[in-house]
Amino acid sequence: MNFETLEIEEKNGTGFIYFKREDKLNTLTVQMVDEILQALNDMENHCKSVIVGGKDNFSAGADVFQFSNIAPEEAYEFHRKLNKLALYFREYPRPVISFLNGYVLGGGLEISLSTDIRICSRSAVLGQPEIALGINAGAGGNVILPSITGRNRALYMILTGEKISAKTAYEFGLVDILADNAVGKAIETAELINSMPEKAVTLAKRAVNNSANNDIVKNLDYEAALFGILFSEKETKDRINNFIDRKIK
Repeated sequence: MNFETLEIEEKNGTGFIYFKREDKLNTLTVQMVDEILQALNDMENHCKSVIVGGKDNFSAGADVFQFSNIAPEEAYEFHRKLNKLALYFREYPRPVISFLNGYVLGGGLEISLSTDIRICSRSAVLGQPEIALGINAGAGGNVILPSITGRNRALYMILTGEKISAKTAYEFGLVDILADNAVGKAIETAELINSMPEKAVTLAKRAVNNSANNDIVKNLDYEAALFGILFSEKETKDRINNFIDRKIK
């Protein structure tokens, strides 16, 4: 399959999924999410691990341009699409390692939280800025984020929308490893995992997921419903349209 929003590579037992919308800061669209899902599916039977990320930016979140005049039910379905990707990362039988460069914001941060190991560039910037647009998190910010950082730090990030440094993200537990060369460290980590017994790796991930995934599916759907409801609010529509107008100008 030819991918328009991704660059795909396979090397030494590892599949690489590079996001290829750098001119848009790798913001997420329905097409991009569908292509990531397809790429993961294609790699499942012959790759021992998968590395995902963007060479300059991981992702600055959802592409806000697709939210112009979107109906609440369409917003809900878009959110469910992001949920599907987040859950697929978690349930995927192979380890998924993300390398985080540049902007790691909103839905971009959230899908990274469902990867198995997050390796972050020391210069990366992370955050949940959605509230400034009058919307809530798009792929687990209200569900998965608190389970990682704790309730209060999650609320701080969600309610202020403040962007944080890689160092602070490491202290919050949002990322697992800081590195000068995030993709290089991701490759090193994948090669180490690939050297381990394949079945043991798969079952170890399954065991951890079994203990951690209780109620996540139900809670993600609730989060998606709230996301859709917010698109019936005039202030949300006004803030999104003002954001789009500023970007166009």
